[in-house]
Amino acid sequence: MTQKQLAEKLGVDQASVSNYESGKTEMTCTQLFELFLIFGKDLSNVFDLKDSSIEDVPIEEQEKE
Repeated sequence: MTQKQLAEKLGVDQASVSNYESGKTEMTCTQLFELFLIFGKDLSNVFDLKDSSIEDVPIEEQEKE
């Protein structure tokens, strides 16, 4: 895929894609998510989203005064 094609899919210009690649500009979280969708990749492979060390904490409702 060319920079121009990727730029069209992301809704940016080709210069922006070039800047992302060179590190001059950072992508937004939304653009990063879209990039993963475009290439059919799973975010959990890059970000350890299945971290079992995080435990569930129950949320309790506070009483109204």
